[in-house]
Amino acid sequence: MSESPQLVTQLLKALVAYTWFFETCDETVLDDATALKQQEYAGYLLNQLSDTDKQRVADDLATLAASETDPAYREFVETFAFAMGLVEPKDG
Repeated sequence: MSESPQLVTQLLKALVAYTWFFETCDETVLDDATALKQQEYAGYLLNQLSDTDKQRVADDLATLAASETDPAYREFVETFAFAMGLVEPKDG
């Protein structure tokens, strides 16, 4: 299968959007334990990637964050790679 950058970008956007939903919905929509379980599972799946692919995801997330206009969502996207355990915390 040949690589499709648009496919990767759209899948990453979908993953971030669903994770944002789990992060921000309240317990009247979805109980906290289920939301957390889904977020942890997303992190688990992402951590199955090679180090090279993890870095690509982190780079793609930085690009997505730079184009995001909603400040809260931009911050979520900026911290997504760290929150999912794909990268180490930045110094400074």
